[in-house]
Amino acid sequence: MIVAKLEAWFGTLDGLRTIELGSGRGDLSALLAQRGARVTLLDTSDRALAQARHRFDRMSLKAEFVQADMLGGLDPASEPFDVALSSGVIEHFTNQNRTRAVRAHYDMLRRGGAAIISVPHAWCIPYRLWKSYLELRGCWPYGLEIPYSRRELARRSRQAGFEEVELRCMGFWQSVGDHWGKSVLGLKVDWVDRPCVLDGGMGLVLLFCGRRLS
Repeated sequence: MIVAKLEAWFGTLDGLRTIELGSGRGDLSALLAQRGARVTLLDTSDRALAQARHRFDRMSLKAEFVQADMLGGLDPASEPFDVALSSGVIEHFTNQNRTRAVRAHYDMLRRGGAAIISVPHAWCIPYRLWKSYLELRGCWPYGLEIPYSRRELARRSRQAGFEEVELRCMGFWQSVGDHWGKSVLGLKVDWVDRPCVLDGGMGLVLLFCGRRLS
């Protein structure tokens, strides 16, 4: 989905300058680098960036690695990027920092650049039940995590400056399989490509795609 969207916008990923915010091991960046993008990974964690470097070396992929707080931005003299991405990051912020986290993507972009942000969907029932179940057991592993509704993500993206906004929900059955089949019941299920009428409103992932037009 992400690759297809970027190819629709830019025609090719080859030579595209991208930055992944809160990159961790750089899952998105590795995917893009394999298709010729010039990728930068930004994270506050030395350990995460070390793991990413090891991964990229093992895959013979090139990347730039930056240790920084995404809310602090980059050097103002830095060349802006074509694409800013994150996955599973901005739901860990609260209050106005949620808008600032979206704005961080906007500030990294050149005019005409694009942002793609993936977050858990507040109305995904399997996810919410699974999260509550693990929290009650005292074994929720991800710290503070506040999922987004479509309304909130759209509102904050426009507050952050994005003029062109697209939101998509993805994978209701994937959510059932990941959260309950694999995590709770220990079943080996793979329902990523299984369609459901609930995908559009209660999918696992809420995907934001936005353009910086000015």
